[in-house]
Amino acid sequence: MSGAQDTRDDLVERLLDGRPIDWSNATSSDAALLDALHTLEQVRTAYQRIGATSAPRAPVLFQWGPLAVHEKIGSGASADVYKAWDAGLATPVALKLLRPEAAAAGLRSDEFLREGRLLARISQRNVLRVYGAAVHDGRPGLWNEWIEGRALDAIVEADGPFAGAEAVHVGIELCAALAAIHAAGLVHGDVKASNVLRERGGRIVLADLGAAGAPDTLNASLRTQATPTYLSPQSRDGAPRAAADDLYALGVLLHFLSTGVYPQNGRSLRELKPTIDARVAATITRALSPDPRHRYANAHAFGDALLATQRDARTVSKRGGHRAPLALAAILLAAVLAGGAWWTSRATGWQQQVELSRRTDAGSERLSDGGELRLGDRIGLLLSSNRQTWAYVLNEDEAGTLHVLFPLASLAQANPLPAQVETRLPGQQGDRALSWEVSSSGGREEFLVILADRPLHALERRLAGYAAATPEAPQRGVGRISGEALANVRVQGRQLNALLSESSAELADTRHVRVLAYHFDTPAPR
Repeated sequence: MSGAQDTRDDLVERLLDGRPIDWSNATSSDAALLDALHTLEQVRTAYQRIGATSAPRAPVLFQWGPLAVHEKIGSGASADVYKAWDAGLATPVALKLLRPEAAAAGLRSDEFLREGRLLARISQRNVLRVYGAAVHDGRPGLWNEWIEGRALDAIVEADGPFAGAEAVHVGIELCAALAAIHAAGLVHGDVKASNVLRERGGRIVLADLGAAGAPDTLNASLRTQATPTYLSPQSRDGAPRAAADDLYALGVLLHFLSTGVYPQNGRSLRELKPTIDARVAATITRALSPDPRHRYANAHAFGDALLATQRDARTVSKRGGHRAPLALAAILLAAVLAGGAWWTSRATGWQQQVELSRRTDAGSERLSDGGELRLGDRIGLLLSSNRQTWAYVLNEDEAGTLHVLFPLASLAQANPLPAQVETRLPGQQGDRALSWEVSSSGGREEFLVILADRPLHALERRLAGYAAATPEAPQRGVGRISGEALANVRVQGRQLNALLSESSAELADTRHVRVLAYHFDTPAPR
């Protein structure tokens, strides 16, 4: 975008016409009105989805396993990309099929499938969701979510360079995506404007994960897929590519978004765009340093540097503050459409209700403060909120082992969780309702629940480095509520304490974040 922002009248007109709204680019002096319009747009979107899960009527080109393939949308050096329909998920998907001649370029089908299965385990909102990898009719394929939106290069071509704050927002989102990919031991290998999508509604998504892989695989067979403009000087000279090269490519991307052109020898970013904020220009310039020792050490450091430029120029949230009567009416309407909620929302802001329970033969039993868990107990978390909510659930046991319990890549349930809907975590796997299972006894269990009405980028980058629970190896869940403000949260676990300390700046905003700490004893069987 060129930096122009949608005004209140523009938003109302788009809402009435049923057109998509980019909330990250919306502005108004009346924050409560923006909040109300955003809620009404969510209600409209929910209605549009009702009954929209039937298969499309477009002709089927061919069937590939469970997918009905409808349209070829592109080709790369090693694969063809199609739009297909997944009847099991009742959703359109993008299908990438490896071509036979790809073997000539050194890309083996077993490596392609193995990396695809690794990517399917990544659960991060800015990483394209990979649903699976398989071979049908002799053709290896990788399929992932279908994104309705535009690539960033198309946006720049149509609307001009991004405003500085908008480019910074994209950079923060992509640092979170790369942190998750790198934590999985993978390298994306082809970060560029055409591989980043902005979904309707503003979500930034790093795509083309078929090019990603472990460093050894990437350097053996995918070197030719990288775009030369985005290669670091070391890679252009033949050095093996690694995670650091993804960060250099991100610097190139942010330079392009900010100026409309790629880095040029002898010309600084501020020469190309004098209006850019000096702090933003310095942050991007550091990422493009010819000497890798002067660049950012990892995606966390790059993201933190971009976040620092936002803190320096922080403005009042466009949708923050108290709700006006129009906002209250929208919330009440959403509650009626959803078939009721746990409470009637007041016009005082964000409200949530959380209940930790244990499954029993008779149904469920609410867990009491300071109680005990037993070996084999199956735990679930019931959450309801009057706003769209991002939930992060962690567990640390007596031995100091920390696992991320939610979000999980293997589940259909993902952040953000919908407003005015009772949501049970951890969610479903197919038709099977899942629980966190207590798998050992004779010690302490701590269970940390972090709720926010916006994504917590710094926290997500840190969580990408921890092990995630899987339905095949369920982890334990525990707890008691000890407070809403971070200052009141007390945990004993070393890793949980470290995480809270590292994330304190982001978690301390009690207007937008709730931190709940639960504690349980798990006595050994007698």
